[in-house]
Amino acid sequence: MREPGQTFKPDQIGYIDWESHSTVDIDDGTYRYMTGASPLVLAYAIGEGPQLALPYPFKWDALPPEIRSHHERVARGEAVWAAWNASFDREIWNQLTDFPELDPENVIDVMAQATAAGLPGKLEHAAQYAGVPVQKRKSGKDLIKLFALPGSTATPESHPEEWAEFLRYAADDIGAMRGVFRFTLQLTIEEWQEYWVSEKINLNGIAFDQKLAERAKTMAAKDKILSASELHALTGGAVDKVTKVKPMITWLKTALQPADQSYLVRQLEERDEETDEVLKKEKLSLDRRRIQLLTAMLDAKPELTASETKARRLLDIRQYGGSTTPAKFSRMLDSHVDGLLMGQYVFGGAPQTGRFSSRGVQIHNLMRDALPYEMDAIDSLLNGATPDSFATLGDNTAISRKLSMLIRPTLIPEDPDSVFVWGDWSQIEARVTPWLADVESRLDIFREVDADPSKPDLYTRTAATMSGLPIPEVTPELRQRGKVSELALTFCGGKGALQNMAAAYGMFLSDADAQEIVDLWRLANPWAQDFSRKLWEAMRSAMDGPGILHTANEKIGFIFLREYLGGTLLMQLPSGRFLTYRALRWETVHEYDDNDVIIDSKLELTFARGYGRIKLWPGFFVENATQAVAADILRGTLVRISDSPSMPMIRAHTHDEVLLEVHADRAGDIAERLLDEMESGFDWTEGLPLKAEITTAYSYTKCKKAQGL
Repeated sequence: MREPGQTFKPDQIGYIDWESHSTVDIDDGTYRYMTGASPLVLAYAIGEGPQLALPYPFKWDALPPEIRSHHERVARGEAVWAAWNASFDREIWNQLTDFPELDPENVIDVMAQATAAGLPGKLEHAAQYAGVPVQKRKSGKDLIKLFALPGSTATPESHPEEWAEFLRYAADDIGAMRGVFRFTLQLTIEEWQEYWVSEKINLNGIAFDQKLAERAKTMAAKDKILSASELHALTGGAVDKVTKVKPMITWLKTALQPADQSYLVRQLEERDEETDEVLKKEKLSLDRRRIQLLTAMLDAKPELTASETKARRLLDIRQYGGSTTPAKFSRMLDSHVDGLLMGQYVFGGAPQTGRFSSRGVQIHNLMRDALPYEMDAIDSLLNGATPDSFATLGDNTAISRKLSMLIRPTLIPEDPDSVFVWGDWSQIEARVTPWLADVESRLDIFREVDADPSKPDLYTRTAATMSGLPIPEVTPELRQRGKVSELALTFCGGKGALQNMAAAYGMFLSDADAQEIVDLWRLANPWAQDFSRKLWEAMRSAMDGPGILHTANEKIGFIFLREYLGGTLLMQLPSGRFLTYRALRWETVHEYDDNDVIIDSKLELTFARGYGRIKLWPGFFVENATQAVAADILRGTLVRISDSPSMPMIRAHTHDEVLLEVHADRAGDIAERLLDEMESGFDWTEGLPLKAEITTAYSYTKCKKAQGL
């Protein structure tokens, strides 16, 4: 196995793991959990020292000298503390003890490093997959239930034998965590700096309108009852709840034309537990993608039968009434601390690219669509609207969809004299891909439009090329086709990818139309396939020549480490960061018919991620590289803004947005500075045209009428 990097030497790391009890469920988030928490045990190890567990309570001055001595080094910047899901342990340390304050820069998160290596997010399983020789006690779950969960009443005095076992269990976690850290490549100091800024943003939190959230929560509960009643009437009693998917599928099969029922089929890959072979299966599904395809297909028909009309309505109810999105209002109310939503981001939570993921309210997944009558809808809720009055407000948009579009403007500045200023990178992924592929002609389109927004944009030009029409004759509908084509096909997707993307935009494409668009786009854009092939060839060269960097071009390279985590491929990005493809191997994949007879077999390259395995193909590398570079730009920009003493607090971000809270008097100046920060790029982004748009508003709204001061 290749030795991990030496960002931190063994004697610079102190490992800690708190066990605690709380009256608040951990599912309500770390920061809300702390409001009812009390420490039980501190497990620790310093460097290569023994793993020990100390029963609480204890004072800082009474702790073993090695803990206090290590912390003195931490305070001087000579060492760090490490924990698994470190914000939890840091907040127990800071909020519930008399210990000296731990700043985010004092702690690193072993889970973040493990996730970047493609390991599962649970310590026990990460240790197992990494080959760490640590045996977790089977009694652990029972001990947690006994001492740590809300409602647990056991004490060391009432259960002395179990308590002794609990202390040993706590110490085991230190051994597992230290092993995972040793067995994975260390993140660089630049990556840890990005992590520390992420933790600062989690501590900043973002405020929300609690009264609006309460009223929206109440409306969502009423709408759920109404939706169930309507479903019962629509289906003749076959479906009586919006959550009952199987009865919905059964009913839809009777309502749809036989040829249209194929849109209910989802292709799956399952692993046989006995043979470990990958099996391709088909399953009837009503997931979001299936609903989008069916909806687009029905909307494209010139006329619907009576049963199809009912099916179309059922799909709406399932998509919006069955969505968990309106439940985010309840999530806000259950997880906030003094009106702030904290801990909303997981650093590197998307393991294959290093993009942030979000938890809690999941700010990354808020609807980008906005109600044109947003302020009227908010006023209606605040003034006690009934379901009938709210349903008929503005238009016939479903109540649950209206509520979904009001989650974003529920987020507001904490200070009533402040506003939000946020920047949105324009088409960042569409710019990154040709930049990675060295396609200057496509980058020149962005440069031209950036300099003169009246010029036709990429989507318009794509539509003109594929339709054979002059640019002035490209209609909005044709431009939409151009946009969908670019979004679906730049990563070398095929007919299915295009149809799924089109459906997400409310557009239906038949198999023939979709294939024609794929063929036309590829003919006009040979660079995309060429780039994917270069990446694939560089990967194959790396596998044939392990331990050496093999480059696809000046920006992307691959290294195969034969002894690392079962044979692992690393992709090096322009920033220098690596993406990890753990435990690479070729597998025979069988496709079966309805009678479980093999009808096709082929060899596929797969890698391990989390608990499963993922198929690798050339376009996958293109997509990963593009999204990872965009993530690096975001991560670096967040660090730069956070390090600037004159820039205001970062409250939130998404994959292509950065949101600040600033006093209204400074909004104009900060808007200019934020624009500069987002368009400046880095030394490694030379030649990449970055463009951002800045918005100022009193809430995090996408409604144009509600923006501005």
